[in-house]
Amino acid sequence: MSCNPRIKVALLIAIVAAVPGHAADETTGDDAGLRTATGVKVDFAELIPLDLFVGPWRVIENHFNARGEIIATVKGNEEISWVLDRRAIRRIYTTSTDTSVFRAIGMLTWNAVEKMYDGVWFDNRAKTGPVTMKGEWFPESNTMEFSVETRGEDGSPIRYKVVERFVDAKRRVATTFLTTGGTVVKRLEVEYRRAIPCPEGIRAILDPDIVGITK
Repeated sequence: MSCNPRIKVALLIAIVAAVPGHAADETTGDDAGLRTATGVKVDFAELIPLDLFVGPWRVIENHFNARGEIIATVKGNEEISWVLDRRAIRRIYTTSTDTSVFRAIGMLTWNAVEKMYDGVWFDNRAKTGPVTMKGEWFPESNTMEFSVETRGEDGSPIRYKVVERFVDAKRRVATTFLTTGGTVVKRLEVEYRRAIPCPEGIRAILDPDIVGITK
């Protein structure tokens, strides 16, 4: 998700390997159960907010130095979809410059034991393993907040805070702050814009004042 491997950690999540012999159709069981704003059936109410992320997105990344100055801007795309019998969302993320392409794949799900969202993220630049994260959803502000951890090349932990907020039904913004060493420094801000029209169920949640749509 970044052209700079040291600050690429912003947002979510885990490689998903295809399991031979498992059907591609994810519909299982009867029709009872909880449903998201777009009608997707899920087993836990806490999975419902993840439906807001699903879909194709256009991406603009702004990278910052320690003085808060933008040092690089790159563009790309993200595709988010339900996987694993709708127990998790998968993110396929790509950005590029004139000389290189950054690719990442990840997953986010609900941990019913810890009462937190769990995520992990793999990319084509990492040398020290995946990025892992714990998240919490705040419905009053349509925001997901993550505590994120990766490792430096010497094996030492590097920690971040990621705040990912839906500005409205068409746009969300994720801001990454470096928190290692007791300081909080903004390193990355990613703006996502939906690449296709937003489903009305999601619009009703994120834009409740739209005429003809109620929350």
